[in-house]
Amino acid sequence: MKDKVVFITGAARGLGAGLAQKVVENGGSAFVVDLDAKAVEARVLALGDSADGCAGDVRYLDDMKRAMQLCIDSFGRIDVVVANAGILRMGSIEKMDLKDFQMTLDVNVTGAFNTIRAAVPHLRASKGYLQVVSSLAAAIHTPLMSHYAASKAAVEALADVARQELALDGIGVGCVHPTFTKTAMIEEAKPGQLWGGHKGAFAAIEPEQVVEAMYEAIVKRKRKTIVPKPIAPLVLAPGLFHWAAERISKMEGSDKAIRAFQSTEHNDE
Repeated sequence: MKDKVVFITGAARGLGAGLAQKVVENGGSAFVVDLDAKAVEARVLALGDSADGCAGDVRYLDDMKRAMQLCIDSFGRIDVVVANAGILRMGSIEKMDLKDFQMTLDVNVTGAFNTIRAAVPHLRASKGYLQVVSSLAAAIHTPLMSHYAASKAAVEALADVARQELALDGIGVGCVHPTFTKTAMIEEAKPGQLWGGHKGAFAAIEPEQVVEAMYEAIVKRKRKTIVPKPIAPLVLAPGLFHWAAERISKMEGSDKAIRAFQSTEHNDE
């Protein structure tokens, strides 16, 4: 990682912030991009001289192009781009706020696409590495998270296509699939209500575990990173495990949790 420049979206908090810290600690430079300008400024200050950043909205390609040019202006190159920015909402298909559905797709899918698109010329120049953050949700589709599951499945597809296209230019592409992780996003959305409060088969893991795996994947230019490793079969062969995952969810009280959640929703039509 020494002297490498890593551009990370969604890096003011959560996994992105942890990865930026890991990069700097190991001799690299981190460029932090997030929607909140004050949070970016605070993160860059905390990281020190080996970091810079700017506010940017991944929903807009021009924002990503501008952010990457600022990274080039600061550090002279980009070796790694991490498409990490994402949001999570909870809502049933019948009653969810349609704005939540669209926003989730805009940030998670269009945001990843814009990040990849803007990154290509810079990674071509450095023969660099692109890391796209998907989720276990791309393979195991949890109730009340249809928009998130759909978005993360789409993100995995983007990574798989990018890997094949960009290999022609010497660019490596990896996709990361973490399970539920104890970040602010998870704490705010509370998806654990469907999985025994994150104490059962799909217990939430510590952010440090995911950050370590993301960092190792960058160093080794891995194609697929699944955290924790025991869930690998669910991601690699999801069709074989859908039924089992649904049964486990029911055993841990998902039916009751779904009804309770729906009773608090208001149909937006």
